[in-house]
Amino acid sequence: MESRRPLMLGLVGDSASGKTTLVRGVVRILGHNGVTPIALDDYQRYSREERNARNLTDADPQANDLELMVQHLRVLRAGGQISKPVYDHRTGLLRDPELVAATGLVIAYGMLTLTAPDATDLFDLTIYLDPEESLRRAWRLERDVRERGYSPAEVVAREPARERDAARFIHRQRPLASTVLRVRPAAAGPAGALDTELIIRHGAEAHPLDPICADLAVATYPALRIERDIIDEDGREGDRITIESTLTPATAARVADLLWSYLPGTARVPLEQIGQTRAGSTAHHDPALALVQLFIVGGLVRGQWL
Repeated sequence: MESRRPLMLGLVGDSASGKTTLVRGVVRILGHNGVTPIALDDYQRYSREERNARNLTDADPQANDLELMVQHLRVLRAGGQISKPVYDHRTGLLRDPELVAATGLVIAYGMLTLTAPDATDLFDLTIYLDPEESLRRAWRLERDVRERGYSPAEVVAREPARERDAARFIHRQRPLASTVLRVRPAAAGPAGALDTELIIRHGAEAHPLDPICADLAVATYPALRIERDIIDEDGREGDRITIESTLTPATAARVADLLWSYLPGTARVPLEQIGQTRAGSTAHHDPALALVQLFIVGGLVRGQWL
């Protein structure tokens, strides 16, 4: 992870789209000492009570200090240290700021990551998380009740305003991202099974994941397929990797071996220790998510040499 400046990974997606879960996997692979996660949803201007009085949601740029957010990202990109605001999602209150110093990799994740002008220039890799909407709503309901002190009725009552502002402010960032991660109910398999899709978009410069796509294209892995040079719904050209719910542990291990080859000098983490999700107090290992986390880390490490 050594380079002239920190690597910068930018994640963007609606509330409960899986940003924190993805961050945890990347940190697990690379180790806490080499990664600086920064939650951009902490850059709230107001407490929850103050937002409600102003008829603002937390997804509205007016409720967020985007100027300070970008200023801090620039400092971290230069390898510096910031005094970051902290928002307590359970109480809805702003707490005392905390010192955050850049390490080898800075992961900035939030709902408005790419909203500010030229924000994409701050990152080496950007990912838009775009789960199927019914899944995201279910994830948010479960999280907000379990972790943030809301009743189910309160979560449902907030949905119309949140969906309005998600359409206005969050979804419009998807065309700006270099990568899109999607999760949807599986086309085949048992109830609750999920398929995962990673779209690696082409751009003026080589995408850090291009070499991995090239390697995948010349191999055969059951339940994993790659489509080259597709045009996605945003009109962007790229490659699409689909990992189906029928992926077996043996195939996942084979793909992981390829991905680990892009992480020279990095201690291998057992596959079952990454790709971790949680429903209530129950932890679950998702092999497809584990591979996505390895894809992203491999692309970042590869990207520092481009």
